[in-house]
Amino acid sequence: MIPVPFIYFFARKILVWGADKPVVGNFFTWCLEKGEKGGKKLQATAGKGLFVALLLFVGIPLPGTGAWTGTLAASILDMNFKSSVLAVMLGVILAGIIMALASMGLFGALGALF
Repeated sequence: MIPVPFIYFFARKILVWGADKPVVGNFFTWCLEKGEKGGKKLQATAGKGLFVALLLFVGIPLPGTGAWTGTLAASILDMNFKSSVLAVMLGVILAGIIMALASMGLFGALGALF
């Protein structure tokens, strides 16, 4: 969770700064356009449930859906800092619980619940 504030505050600024640079400009511009397009689509679909959408995105333990990617998405979407960090933190906890239950197996998970 330590890199989360740095990613939130600086990722978008670095992408905007590098958008007109000769070597990385095309890639940075593509990242910004793709992120904003996907963000508008997500906001239209999720509406006020953007907090829950971010929490579930981070909380589902799949490759590429972790805290850093979720924070980058929140930064590109211009989400509120406090709510995005809270959603990412709760998502990390949810992913940890899911992985702990999955690693225990069926009987271990049932034993942990009862």
